[in-house]
Amino acid sequence: MKNSIAVALLITALSASHIFPQNCVNTSVGFTPLSDLGAALFRGYTGGLYPGGSNSRPQIHEEAGVSLAKQIVPLDANGNYDPVSGKIVMLSIGMSNCNQEFGVFMSQVSASSSVNPKLKLVNGAQGGYHINLIIDSNNVYWANVLSLLSNAGVTSKQVQAVWYKNVDASPADTSFPGYSNGLRLKHKIVLNILKKKFANLRQCFIASRIYAGYATTGLSPEPNSYYSGWAVKWVVEDQISGDTSLTYKGSGSKSPWISWGPYLWADGTAPRSDGLTWNCPGDYNSDGTHPSVNGRTKVANMLMNFFMNDAATMPWFRRNLTIHLTTAPEGFLNLAGNNLSMRDTVRVYLRRIFSPYQTVDSCTGILDSASLTANLNFYNLTNGTYYMQVIHRNSTETWSRSGGEMMTLGGIIDYDMTASAGMAYGNNLILKGTKHCIYSGDVNGDGIIDASDLSAADNDASVFAAGYLRSDVNGDMTADAADLAIIDNNAFNNIQSIVP
Repeated sequence: MKNSIAVALLITALSASHIFPQNCVNTSVGFTPLSDLGAALFRGYTGGLYPGGSNSRPQIHEEAGVSLAKQIVPLDANGNYDPVSGKIVMLSIGMSNCNQEFGVFMSQVSASSSVNPKLKLVNGAQGGYHINLIIDSNNVYWANVLSLLSNAGVTSKQVQAVWYKNVDASPADTSFPGYSNGLRLKHKIVLNILKKKFANLRQCFIASRIYAGYATTGLSPEPNSYYSGWAVKWVVEDQISGDTSLTYKGSGSKSPWISWGPYLWADGTAPRSDGLTWNCPGDYNSDGTHPSVNGRTKVANMLMNFFMNDAATMPWFRRNLTIHLTTAPEGFLNLAGNNLSMRDTVRVYLRRIFSPYQTVDSCTGILDSASLTANLNFYNLTNGTYYMQVIHRNSTETWSRSGGEMMTLGGIIDYDMTASAGMAYGNNLILKGTKHCIYSGDVNGDGIIDASDLSAADNDASVFAAGYLRSDVNGDMTADAADLAIIDNNAFNNIQSIVP
């Protein structure tokens, strides 16, 4: 495998040695970057990175990406959760430009103290392997990728995120939208291959080419480099629109969830709205196609900024404290399946263990109805011992066990509050079946379940109120007698929050 990689790199090097210097006079091709085009049209097609001329992911796609990001956890070689020795592998897939840019990005990640220490980057991009080669799942490219993973001490089952960038080499088609549509279909094939070869792959961030107006090779000149952005845009939109070949949910998924990473194209020396330019000769090697060290660093800087700050990457890319909190609101727990009647939001505050118990960080998470677990990420604490204060919309405020928990950035805590009453401060949990639950019924959030909560719920029940209500303490989306019974029982027993 190593020989085949070496041969590919040699071919790329030889081909680059028989070209003319950059065409530095070609400083612009007159196209508007997709991110600046917005709702305006290019030859009849709306710009923007996402549907409707927007540069932001639609809310549903955003929420799905964030949810998947929170499911990315360290895995062992067999793909099993391993918070101690496991790794989160991010893999690059693509051709020479991708290889060069990701290589500099890897150096930046390695030097950063702000990146998740469980993250392992592997550069699977290889010179000479354009998209017409890698759409063949049996091409040696894919065997090379497995070899590169092995050489890095990880396996295909640990790959959970991909940065993907590839195009046709020396394309004959310079039409629009013809070229973009052809590339779009090839991207879909690659995405399907990725999902088959990497069983635990959850997210793929796709890139188009940098500016290629200075190119003196036919590898991927303008206008094809600009058109490659439209291919990415339309692939992402296809998944958002429900293209079944790009299904990413459930056991029948055929693709990872896909999104733009940073958009890399700017019209040469014409500044993009964010100031990005591509300059010759400084940003390019002698062929005007491959980026120089300066050009690679530009891309790497954009990658670092994106992955450090995007909501769909921060939970696994950035150094943080991850808490997998398992808890169950009493009223929501169904005994038959030990599941919740609905998913719901919890907010957790990290508080110091001495008076006045100052808040140092907080996070909102979704309590899963099947696992009873919310995956929470905290970025702002300093290493130390803290209490967790758990807030749910109609349950008593509940703190973690006496003495607090040792917490460190880069660490992972699996905290199962349902395991025993002692997992809560003051043993303030109620046993329901086999699960210790937080008490339900604090409708007005004042820390005690009493007549005022009962009155509020009774008012809602009297008008048959329905929807996402504080008075719906059993999670069936209605306020009725079943909710009143839970509140009344806990009020009778004088249930209230117990805090340090």
